Amino acid sequence: MIFAFSDGEKVGVYRDGKVEKRDSAYIVRYRETALRDAKRREWKTQGHTAQLLSEGLYTGEEEVVAAVHGVSLTADENRVLYAFTVNESSGIYCKYLDDEANSEGHIVSSNEADFMSVACNEQGEMLASVQTDAVTARIAVFQKESGDYKCVTDGDSLDENPSFSPDGKSVLFNSYGVGRDANNNFVAYMPSEIYRLNLATLDVETVVSDEKNSYIKPVEDEEGNLYCIRKPGKEKTGGNPVVEILLIPVRIVQAIAGFISAFVMCFTGKNLVSGGSGRAVDSGGGAAKNGRPNAGKAFVNNNLLNVDKELKKNKKQEDYGFIPSSWKLVRIGTDGKEAAEIASGVADFCLVRENGAKTIVYTNGRHIFSIREGEKRKKLIDTDFCLKVGSVFPAASSDQLYDFF
Repeated sequence: MIFAFSDGEKVGVYRDGKVEKRDSAYIVRYRETALRDAKRREWKTQGHTAQLLSEGLYTGEEEVVAAVHGVSLTADENRVLYAFTVNESSGIYCKYLDDEANSEGHIVSSNEADFMSVACNEQGEMLASVQTDAVTARIAVFQKESGDYKCVTDGDSLDENPSFSPDGKSVLFNSYGVGRDANNNFVAYMPSEIYRLNLATLDVETVVSDEKNSYIKPVEDEEGNLYCIRKPGKEKTGGNPVVEILLIPVRIVQAIAGFISAFVMCFTGKNLVSGGSGRAVDSGGGAAKNGRPNAGKAFVNNNLLNVDKELKKNKKQEDYGFIPSSWKLVRIGTDGKEAAEIASGVADFCLVRENGAKTIVYTNGRHIFSIREGEKRKKLIDTDFCLKVGSVFPAASSDQLYDFF
């Protein structure tokens, strides 16, 4: 059995009982560059110079907020895709596990968009969720072996967690509708629903919808069963970071020109709330979206969780984590009804082939487990802060996928 996972800012691979973790070379280089720049500017924080610069308002050191938003194994078991954000830069890179000299390859990067969840199939076709503003995101299909992509969804919604159907004819994803007030200001998200996008016609149909619950991370198996995470649609977990950002009066920033850079830092989420850039509503990040928890809070699957509080709630459980027990991994049958509740406290999961059989791998934030329906779960890995697991489950290639280009 083999799958990829995130642990803080690291990317890991589990291969038949052996675990290997690698640093993101991009994040490491970014931190090293930020440190060198800070050292070159040390004179600005010393003596009379510091007094002239607003009594030390300028610290000289850039705060580096990094996150791994998604991971996916490829058909080549020595290549792992991962999506990340570092401050205002985001991208998708490919990590080569068998090549130390050339450890990573660039696929796509941007300072204008955040690349979130990522998925690929055995043919190397790739999907991702792309976010370009504070509250909405689109599903994108990528040209094979290229960073060129086209968005195939639109509307006032947060679309995320795309996956291929086994026959390659459609894409599954979940979507939060955006609620706004009379002045078109963001208020809240509606419960997430699961949709299917037909790649031939671009028609979208609703697969799962519930007024009380959010359904996220849809994955379909070869028998037509749908696996996903069900969580309360309006769970109270400490507030939404996006609301925190948008409720701060923008006019204050515009009025105080001398402090514009400091306020930009605030409004991008670096200091005010958990999160990388202000435009990114992460569906799988931690304190720095996917880093260690900051002040006991982490932004997970569109909820701001109090990590310490959740750990205390769950401590009576064996191998407990910090994901609320109300977040259930469920299987929905071909009739559209829930057929089984498989696990509780699930942050993310994937389907993996093990000796030809289907196995479910999932994480509760602190541990990664494998489970087959009707059997007891097995703990595979202890982690520090794991919110993402990913595999490459068989899916046929779609001729329609590249008609968009």
